Amino acid sequence: MNFTVSDVIVESEIITSFLLTPEAPLKRDFVPGEYLLFESSSDEGDPIRREYSISGVRDGDIRITIKREVAPEQDLPHGVMSTRFHDVVKKGDIVRAAGPMGAFKLDRTSDRPVVLLSGGVGLTPVVAMAHDLAGTSRQTIFIHACENGRVHALGAEMRQLAREHENIVNHFLYRAPTAEDVKGRDYNTEGMISRKLIEDLTPGCDCDFYLCGPGPFMTAMYDMLHDMGVATDRIAYEFFGPATVLRPKTAEPNKAPTPAEGGPTVAFKQSGVQVAWDPAEQNLLEFAEEHGIMVDFSCRAGSCDTCKTRVLKGDVSYPIEPFERPGPGYALLCCCVPDGDLELDI
Repeated sequence: MNFTVSDVIVESEIITSFLLTPEAPLKRDFVPGEYLLFESSSDEGDPIRREYSISGVRDGDIRITIKREVAPEQDLPHGVMSTRFHDVVKKGDIVRAAGPMGAFKLDRTSDRPVVLLSGGVGLTPVVAMAHDLAGTSRQTIFIHACENGRVHALGAEMRQLAREHENIVNHFLYRAPTAEDVKGRDYNTEGMISRKLIEDLTPGCDCDFYLCGPGPFMTAMYDMLHDMGVATDRIAYEFFGPATVLRPKTAEPNKAPTPAEGGPTVAFKQSGVQVAWDPAEQNLLEFAEEHGIMVDFSCRAGSCDTCKTRVLKGDVSYPIEPFERPGPGYALLCCCVPDGDLELDI
């Protein structure tokens, strides 16, 4: 549907929030952690789609908070959708989006304490979670790491939330604070998130942990929590940037499949690999990766089409319904499983 941009708020040097008024009521209320999927035209003809987490709701308007993605090297392009929002979109404009959607959601049925761990712009979905938890009986510890105050978004908002609700505790870490950053006012600790810090701030492993941030941050946090003894099912996560799957680092790489008796086989034609389907895998993308076949991907949630692959023989089914199914003869590997013997053009 269409959304009208009702306000544009600069949060830091590289992060800006956009308040969006839907043209009609959403089909349902969003659950903190979910995102909107935005679509925009491109010069190549195919639409560009990007997901941006909902960082809050204000008087019926949905807030998204976007970092300007600048290419690290001259010969690489800047983020197409993020620069469009920062440079082109203004108050009163119309943008198109679908949702809310996504598997990264706050478990509102749990009564366990909550630990929110974020890095950089990965704070956006967990800020929404903190607002939802404020004033409840669940102890909530929000630990956020970023470079310094120039890029720290929504800090004042979270400090205010903690002042108003005793169950919210913040701890901000700056890797390289500037002369303008004041310890105790703007941030609590200089450096990176450590195991000792998490152990000192949290009530132990019996918590629900939510992680969001760039790849290296996520891997480090996941491994740290696993080393602390946190159960895998207590760790929910979402990547900012190209996504992947986090597994305990002690897991055996490329583990042998345990196929069901008489189950289907999956053939990867270009790779010359034919293996029995492992029903323990959630989708064909993960199954391919387990066998050393690297498939292009981005969202891993069925919204970007990056993992769309030609099906040469057989059919697939979709335990997780993608935003839009591909045309006949193609499959979105991040959402589907084989429906009998299958041959893929990868």
